[in-house]
Amino acid sequence: PGIVVNVYDIADTAKMTEEIQSSDIFANATIVGMKPMEKESVVKDTSAFRPGLVVADAVYNPEETRLLREAKEAGCTCLNGKGMLLWQGVAAFRLYTGEEMPVQEVKEMFFQ
Repeated sequence: PGIVVNVYDIADTAKMTEEIQSSDIFANATIVGMKPMEKESVVKDTSAFRPGLVVADAVYNPEETRLLREAKEAGCTCLNGKGMLLWQGVAAFRLYTGEEMPVQEVKEMFFQ
């Protein structure tokens, strides 16, 4: 309730900036920023980044993408893709073994 999700062409920089300005959360679910594109970012104009904005990037390699680095510099709260990777692993483990993965143990090793 009260949650609006907007999807738009990432090539439309002006639209992206406008949407980020009016958002509480910005999420990148593309491969932009993942190796070998680690020098790239889906956001070309970071002027809409500000404290209070949450920026999430599904990319997990590198852990801190250009998007997250620039967002952090602007005071945003940042989330990288490691959590998504962990929970994808949990689902895959269950699918392939029929058993539950020891999530807490893996999480402790993975997030050291």
